[in-house]
Amino acid sequence: MNVLKRTRQVLVMLCIAVIFVSGCKKDKVRHYDLLPPDPEDVTATGVLSTNIENTGGSNATEGSIRVTDGDINTKFLIFSYDPTFYIQLKFKTAQHITSYTLTSANDSPSRDPKSWTLSGSNDGTAFTVLDTRTNETFADRETTNNYTFTNDKTYTYYRLNITANGGSSLFQLAEWRVTNVPQ
Repeated sequence: MNVLKRTRQVLVMLCIAVIFVSGCKKDKVRHYDLLPPDPEDVTATGVLSTNIENTGGSNATEGSIRVTDGDINTKFLIFSYDPTFYIQLKFKTAQHITSYTLTSANDSPSRDPKSWTLSGSNDGTAFTVLDTRTNETFADRETTNNYTFTNDKTYTYYRLNITANGGSSLFQLAEWRVTNVPQ
């Protein structure tokens, strides 16, 4: 009798399990986009250019390529700062940049960027100002400051116009990095 009762209980449990499992059939994969996409540093994918270069050229020890080399111990230095000075990144595909960092170089704060604009363009000629900063400072040498701004468009060119430095005839910057946020 006990065996018969036990067999009936097992059969009932199997029937319930079959019903439960058959009701859980998934015909499609569900995706949940609860978090925004992660921002990514795309600086290295851009082509760097500038309108004023180090006297030794872009590949010099303190040439322009040092400002995007990912090393805060190197720097880009120019000996004839002018308020029309800019550095620019050109990307193969348009990027949605909403933040960037600037890192002070190893010496003289008077050479640091103090005021600037960050602009975007898709033709390299007509630029839209995305961010403006004035009277910025760095807490110390080789210090990275992060700047965020609102931007709802993508651009292939991003230009950092340094409109003022700390008062020196020279200009220096260890790093400029830009961050893309996928749309």
